[in-house]
Amino acid sequence: MVRKTVTLVFCDVADSTPLGEQLDPEALRGVWTRYHDTARAVLERHGGTVEKFVGDAVLGVFGIPVVHEDDALRAVRAAVELRDDLARLNDDLERAFGVRIGVRTGVHTGEVYAGDPSQGDPFATGDAVVIAQRLESSAEAGEILAGDATISLVRDAVTVEPVSALELKGKSEPVDAWRLLDVEPEAAGLARRRDTPLVGRGAELDELLAELERVLADRACRVVTIVGEPGVGKSRLAAELVSTLGDDALVLEGRCLPYGNGITYWPLVEIVRDLDLEQVLGDDAAHDRILEAIGRAEPHSRTDEIYAAVRRLLETLAVAQPLVVVLDDIQWAEPAFLDLIEYLAGWSRDAPILVCCLARPDLAEVRPAWGGATIHLAPLPREQSRALLENLAGPLDADAADAVSRATGGNPLFLEEMLRMLVEDGVLVERDGRLEPLAAVDTLRVPGTVQAVLAARLDRLAEDELAVLQRAAVIGQIFWWGAVAELSPPELVGEVAGRLQALVRKGLVKPDARTFAGEDGFRFGHILIRDAAYDSISKRLRGDLHERFAAWVEQRAGESAELDEIAGHHLEQAYRFRLELGPAGEEEAALASRAAARLLRAGRRALGRGDVHAARGLLERASALLATDDPRDAELVPELGLVLTVSGELAAAEAVLSSVIERDDAPAPVRLAARIERVALRLRSDPRGGWEHDLRLVEDALPALEAETLDRPAHRALARGWFLVGLVRGLWAGQVARGEDALRKARNHAAAAGDRWQEAEIVGRLGFAAWSGPLPVHEGIGLCVSLLESAPDDLLLEACCRRWIGCLVAREGRFDEARELVDAAVEAYEELGSRIDAVSAAAFGRADVELLAGDVAAAEQALRGGYDALGALGELGHRASVAAMLARTLRARGLREEADGFARLVEETASEEDIWSQVLCRVTRAGLLADAGELDEAEAVAREAQAIVARTDLLDLHGDVLVDLAAILGLQRREEERRGSLEHALELYEAKANRVAADRARAALAVEATT
Repeated sequence: MVRKTVTLVFCDVADSTPLGEQLDPEALRGVWTRYHDTARAVLERHGGTVEKFVGDAVLGVFGIPVVHEDDALRAVRAAVELRDDLARLNDDLERAFGVRIGVRTGVHTGEVYAGDPSQGDPFATGDAVVIAQRLESSAEAGEILAGDATISLVRDAVTVEPVSALELKGKSEPVDAWRLLDVEPEAAGLARRRDTPLVGRGAELDELLAELERVLADRACRVVTIVGEPGVGKSRLAAELVSTLGDDALVLEGRCLPYGNGITYWPLVEIVRDLDLEQVLGDDAAHDRILEAIGRAEPHSRTDEIYAAVRRLLETLAVAQPLVVVLDDIQWAEPAFLDLIEYLAGWSRDAPILVCCLARPDLAEVRPAWGGATIHLAPLPREQSRALLENLAGPLDADAADAVSRATGGNPLFLEEMLRMLVEDGVLVERDGRLEPLAAVDTLRVPGTVQAVLAARLDRLAEDELAVLQRAAVIGQIFWWGAVAELSPPELVGEVAGRLQALVRKGLVKPDARTFAGEDGFRFGHILIRDAAYDSISKRLRGDLHERFAAWVEQRAGESAELDEIAGHHLEQAYRFRLELGPAGEEEAALASRAAARLLRAGRRALGRGDVHAARGLLERASALLATDDPRDAELVPELGLVLTVSGELAAAEAVLSSVIERDDAPAPVRLAARIERVALRLRSDPRGGWEHDLRLVEDALPALEAETLDRPAHRALARGWFLVGLVRGLWAGQVARGEDALRKARNHAAAAGDRWQEAEIVGRLGFAAWSGPLPVHEGIGLCVSLLESAPDDLLLEACCRRWIGCLVAREGRFDEARELVDAAVEAYEELGSRIDAVSAAAFGRADVELLAGDVAAAEQALRGGYDALGALGELGHRASVAAMLARTLRARGLREEADGFARLVEETASEEDIWSQVLCRVTRAGLLADAGELDEAEAVAREAQAIVARTDLLDLHGDVLVDLAAILGLQRREEERRGSLEHALELYEAKANRVAADRARAALAVEATT
């Protein structure tokens, strides 16, 4: 039993009951026999399997026992042909019995559970069967209704009319359907685009042209075969060859059909369609023999005579100019036609003929000794995939382009279909001339067109090869020989190595250098192949295989923490599939608990290394598996709240943290840890209030907690608690020394807890202290560099340090280096999924550097971007500080009205404890008052700012306030006081070793001295 995507054709006779009253039973039997025979003949002629006749109903299934990539196209062709044949049958029935029958038809594509009827299994079970039947019952007599899934696979070959969404019995949502009117006989279900430049095939095109040069030089027939997977671009390369040749050669094209009667010489039918055979061959015997081959005359000639006739035709055509014959899909050619191609290469003389064959790798199985030159087309590299995307869609969002390129593995067809699906689904929309995603394009479903190609390829494998591939698919993109053997049935274990080698030869898997516990590694050649193989496995078997692989991992790796995520994932999948197939019992609960334990440990490790993306996913998955009365469910909440906060999911973090704080049955240490995280959250989401009460409770609890015997959760809670104290009571208040003391305590506890993430965040705040506080710039740089070197493999710590090193070196005038450092920090934060830190570093860090460099416009741009991005995340703490810095920058740009608006915003939103924002807000207000000529009030506000900052050890900020105050005093012509203010600022800048600011202060003093 396997899962397959198939297309179903369900037919039934409309209003058949009156026929029983009109006809004798024997006559009625004759009517039904004629109807059933006609239906069976049509359905089977197109490759369908007739499952059953139930009364008047006929069900044809396309995709069982073997999937074909064009099953949907075969099905709609069969449905239309059956409709037309039944119209002719009705004429016969009316003459014979005086009756006519009206047949309704429904066509639908979907996943089914396919069994073996010979073993008593149902042929096809699933919702798709039900929908096909419901579509049929909704149709009128003589009408065909097809589901949207089917039409999406054949849209370029059919004529359809939309019908209103159907309310089908048993379906909770309306079903989209189409009235199928006609099918173009020889059209492909989906037309490929040929209007874009060829990408990445220049070398292969040169090879083809070189083959043609040899043909011309030798005046001989040569065969060249372009081999590649479906969709890799064989037809596109051949089309480029034809376009390049233009009028320099005569080009004839034909293709082999995958099914049908009398198709041996079908490519010849297409080749001669536009030729006047009589004009080319006259009364030569070859004329009549070709007509016989293509079915236009009764066959009398032997095969060798037909071959000779074809050779005579091509040689005659090649007299006037070189001849290029393009033959597509020769892996489907009948043996006699392959023999004909080889005959032409061996027997044609004195005629420049290039036979360009296009084939899939399957040709090697059909004809292992196939001769001639061969050009193998590989998937496009990533950059060329991006170029093709640009050609197809125009400018495309970079993240979306990367996601599509990665998912499609360089296959142009897959790429084109994935792009088309994303546009049709509304995931990608056009904005300002470029396609942009409405949401993150990270998890991509496989388009039905691509799924059909992959499923058909897998269905052509031998049964034991498919079984090995399926077990490899359960393991993942990378898998190991021993693991596949462990999951295989006993009779197949000894054959696994040979079957893997066969799959390597077929290009489905490749050897991989990565080993596990001494086992040889392999990987799938394409992630979509892995997905297709996985999807074909029944859910019951999937669950069993996932559990068995987890046991294999545990047996070889024991309790190795590095493999927690792998074992946890497979245990989780085993549990999920069991749950989908029946209610959970004790075994399922135990399975969920084992999975949760592994995922929880993996999540904590991910958080420790700063990987917020991974930590969030792992912790959320662990939480979903744990029972509400499991103590671990509450214990993980503080960490989950933290990663949600850092990810910018502030509302979700508030909800999950509050849920534990308000639970009376939650352990006191857990509730304290959750309260600590809620303070950290509310400092971002509600900086003016909502956190002070919680922070006091935390401060009161810290001494008592330190007096207890400390385990990892206690150390972790103390680290977070002292971190918040250092941040709010120290750094926010401008008391840097006090803040550093608390942060060092926090760092010691984080180290004791083994919490690298907290250590990195604490180091980041120590970097902020080095930037803003009294430590001279060169010493601050040295401190941050030493912190950076203490953990060279810690990406989060690297981001934190590089951010502040960049801001510090800018004070020495090293602006290009500063920009590079800040940009590297932003990229690292983004890679880790720390969205708020990434936005903050981009806004503050870049603006700080650019203001020192004198590029106020660039600073404004960085701050505006950060302000908007933080607003989208609902983050108000950093946003108030960005607004304060932006207000001052806008005033420097002369945008006074806007500067005033942002200054007022800071007054309304910034915390009173946020000294930095409060001071910047006031000096901006003072400057605006001075611009308006209200100098006395401006001085008062500036001195208020100075009084606040004078109580801090924020040297640079204090110096900046004094410079702004000096400007106001200068407008009042109080030169001595102005000079005093500048000299005081210079002292502070020199104490900080801020070379850039100090030089500016000296320049201002020099200007004063000469006036």
